Amino acid sequence: MTEAPRESGDGQTSGKSYSQLMGESNAYLTITLDLDDPVEIGDFASLFAGIGGQFDDYIRENHPDLKGRAQMYVREVRRGSIVADLFPNIPDLIEYMDDALIVLAFGALFSKRIRALIGGHHLPDAKKSDLHEIGKTIRAVAHDSGGQMRIESLKFQQGVWVNNLEIEIDTQEARAAEKTIEDQKRALDVVASVDYERVLMTFERSRKSDSTVNKATGELVVIAEVSDKPKALIYASDLAEQKIKHEIHEADDNIYKKGFVVDANARLNNGRVVAYAVTAVHQVIDLPDDDA
Repeated sequence: MTEAPRESGDGQTSGKSYSQLMGESNAYLTITLDLDDPVEIGDFASLFAGIGGQFDDYIRENHPDLKGRAQMYVREVRRGSIVADLFPNIPDLIEYMDDALIVLAFGALFSKRIRALIGGHHLPDAKKSDLHEIGKTIRAVAHDSGGQMRIESLKFQQGVWVNNLEIEIDTQEARAAEKTIEDQKRALDVVASVDYERVLMTFERSRKSDSTVNKATGELVVIAEVSDKPKALIYASDLAEQKIKHEIHEADDNIYKKGFVVDANARLNNGRVVAYAVTAVHQVIDLPDDDA
């Protein structure tokens, strides 16, 4: 009899046996490593941590209502070759959707990402943590003298398992992908800036305490001319801080009903605004009442 999934203290489902998952699943991924050299144990562990972490992230981002995670099993170890299987461990999945849709979509996404990196293309919207997880997945192949990694998806269809090759990469391709990952990480670390003069700034979150010049304050502001999303506020001069803090401390009116005409330096990270450094305050105005 199949054991019902249990939940651990963090809300995640407990582990199931390989035979349980094989009996319950309609699809899974197989990862095969064929290496010329002995694999370093850290690189070996990183492969499973990397692809498992990416699968878990995929579930959280694309199916937030599901409580599930990846379960991986080393199925076969022979000279120069390691075969492992990845299953989605998601309780009551059949009531939500076919697990094959999740597995196949993740396999296609992973393949697309790796192929882009091999081609030298940065991944759009990828964070450094995403790049780190992908890098762990290909590390064992990249560190080998002439290895290969193959990922296949298997789907149970009309009584038989049908497999599809998602991606196969060799050592040179893995090293090319690693180089792109490092290039993109460095790009994410680059902060540029753009100056704006006499733009209207409004508060989304304020603090009365004093702040250190040129450090993020914990306050959030909007400069609609640049972006409609709140960004961190930095005081780039003592005078600018004094004028704004005076309004926060002394003004009888609600600070969120006031606008500040400022000069600001928009700080960018990988082309995105992350903060505004206010260098001068020209005017404080009362914003129109929405109810008026």
